[in-house]
Amino acid sequence: IRQKLLDEQFILSNMKSALTNKEFIVYFQPKFDLVTKKICSAEALVRWIHPEKGMITPDQFIQAFENNGFITELDLYVWDESCKWIRSWIDRGNSPIPISINMSRADIYNPNIDKLLLSLLRKYKLDPSHIYLEITESAYTENSEQMIEVIYQLKKLGFLIEMDDFGSGYSSLNMLSELPIDVIK
Repeated sequence: IRQKLLDEQFILSNMKSALTNKEFIVYFQPKFDLVTKKICSAEALVRWIHPEKGMITPDQFIQAFENNGFITELDLYVWDESCKWIRSWIDRGNSPIPISINMSRADIYNPNIDKLLLSLLRKYKLDPSHIYLEITESAYTENSEQMIEVIYQLKKLGFLIEMDDFGSGYSSLNMLSELPIDVIK
């Protein structure tokens, strides 16, 4: 218990400087189309590369960031890095590869999430089809009506919505009938 508390204290006391120092690295895990055998999209994965401790995996810091609200800043950073990579990829003459990017519960309940995402797309001259927004089914349990409203709003803007970790918690077919999900993972 003591070590867990010390680890969490380390994470919380270093999170802001880690973001400033770009210790959070975004990796892109490719997704392959089994028919064409080509990359059809990718998923953005964030890892914390600390100069002394090495790699700190998300299972060590995400929950703490969700609890203290820092997850919103980290998500914005990951979205920005992902959009920057897509723009760079297109500028090198390649066809766009959509990137799946996680949205935390805090993001879903942010009343300006649509404006924030559209601002990022304008900044990098991208289209909503270049970003797949990934939510977890656990986000549905907190305020399902608001979540449904936000997802419909994001879909109207052209975003593809994925549900990650379906079946790992509060899953039901009724939930799927209420949510306009494009992809279940």
